[in-house]
Amino acid sequence: GRAGYYDGIGAARDVIQNHLLQLMALTAMEEPASFDAASLLTEKLKVLRAVRLPKDLGRHTVRGQYEAGWQGGRRVRGYAEEDGIDAGSTTDTYAAIKLGVDNRRWAGVPFYLRTGKRLGRRVTEIAVVLQRAPHSPFDTMATEELGQNAVVIRVQPDEGVTVRFGSKVPGTLMEIRDVSMDFAYGESFTESSPEAYERLILDVLLGDANLFPRHQEVEESWRILDPIEEYWASHGRPARYVSGGWGPAEADEMLARDGRSWRRP
Repeated sequence: GRAGYYDGIGAARDVIQNHLLQLMALTAMEEPASFDAASLLTEKLKVLRAVRLPKDLGRHTVRGQYEAGWQGGRRVRGYAEEDGIDAGSTTDTYAAIKLGVDNRRWAGVPFYLRTGKRLGRRVTEIAVVLQRAPHSPFDTMATEELGQNAVVIRVQPDEGVTVRFGSKVPGTLMEIRDVSMDFAYGESFTESSPEAYERLILDVLLGDANLFPRHQEVEESWRILDPIEEYWASHGRPARYVSGGWGPAEADEMLARDGRSWRRP
């Protein structure tokens, strides 16, 4: 029912330009002097102004469009088959990009942003994946099932935090496996979080601008996304992916070139 708006806009403009770049700025910013709108803006702007695009956009950005498949136990149509969508549409319903932040703290650390329609499940999260220790005192066989430590902030729908780390398996043998420690708002508090727009409308009435981006932030986010959109407009068509999956194979290949893989939510 959103064809009139969505077709021609796409996933990157709809989600990455505002939502995901805001989450990235909040993740990477330094601690603000105080928790007010002006101080938050100052620190978020420093991050957005330090964002650098990869030199090769073809290798480090991917756009996709969903095809027919199964989702939630029912057969669903492909994007080009939806009501109101042109059969030859090149609108992206999936977008994945790699960004860098050119400052002292984050130099050399990649930030991967991705969003998509008709994926395996609806989830919004920030995953901070830590580097492996440069030296492990344990035998290789003891850590072969050990992954990378991670802190995962679940924004929605199951708000909370997961910390993944290695733990020794009980017993006499030295064997270390990944375990998770979870915190969920729904299990710890009886009060429910307000809906997103419910919270924003209340903030408007209270005059609290913490969650509202200023025009400087919006301009910086378009500075980041515009070159990517221009590149996509002149280079081929979106990759295809099956509804109910986790995006096109090209997105997996993008991370594989960096020796990484997408975290499965």
